[in-house]
Amino acid sequence: MLAREVYLDRVTTEVEEVASRVAQLKGRFARQKVSVKMDHYWELDYVRRRFAEFKRRVQHLEDADELELPRLHENVDAAWKELLEAVDTLMTALH
Repeated sequence: MLAREVYLDRVTTEVEEVASRVAQLKGRFARQKVSVKMDHYWELDYVRRRFAEFKRRVQHLEDADELELPRLHENVDAAWKELLEAVDTLMTALH
């Protein structure tokens, strides 16, 4: 159980990090012209979907038994990587 709690504490810290980046992203997005917003709407939607998937995988991890933890850690880490890449891609596009 300790391994799960330590891992979830790390995930919480990571979520706080991405929340800060998303706040910056929202600020950049808000300053864009409507045409730019429309051009990048699908990327913003992708960020939202990646975040929802990340949250879903963390929930599975919280509810899992000990035998599932290694596989679920990998799933959460993969979702986290996809989320960060999506945020970074959109931030670069709106630079």
